[in-house]
Amino acid sequence: MQNELEMIQTLFQYKNFGLLPFPIKPFSQELYANGEGYFLYKNALSGITISEEKIYEYFGSKKLDNCGLILGEKGNLSVIEFESESRISQLITFIKNKPKPNISDVILINLLESGFESETSILTPENKIQMWFKFSKNIPNFHWEMFKDKKELNGINLLSNGYIVAPPSAIKLNNNNIAQFEIINGKEPTKFPIEISFFFSIVYHKIIINK
Repeated sequence: MQNELEMIQTLFQYKNFGLLPFPIKPFSQELYANGEGYFLYKNALSGITISEEKIYEYFGSKKLDNCGLILGEKGNLSVIEFESESRISQLITFIKNKPKPNISDVILINLLESGFESETSILTPENKIQMWFKFSKNIPNFHWEMFKDKKELNGINLLSNGYIVAPPSAIKLNNNNIAQFEIINGKEPTKFPIEISFFFSIVYHKIIINK
């Protein structure tokens, strides 16, 4: 009952933040392919917000279901995901060591150094760190494992398309252990500073090179 109430209360909060939550299969990151779970996902994908009554009804009966959030402009959510907390420190050091840091660099350093206190922060079951923001074009979709030569972003995913699994969901890891997504700072996502062009510049340059 405690886990069920935690899920329902968290979904109410996501809804109040203007996010688009929906059900995901238990202990998984997979979408439902049919049934009511699929119907609620398609609604969220279309920008239709789930009602509080439906949250209580659905998750009150599907007690083990995980929850997801729509990313991008429709879901008003962009996420910066770091492979580890040390990767944040490495990025800060890299930017500080640039010969000619610009205003974007300075603001990004301040954001990263105060991130856990000032921004919505999540710890994933794989011990990755996520920072959530309202949708921003300055956080373009980017998966670092597809572009390992872009060393500035190694170990960093930029998520602005598709969906994410959100707390308090739990998934089964490769070792068959069950681990949970945890909220570090559960405040409402804020706007990503428009002055920060660091990520956009790197990803956009990468796209141009590969044309």
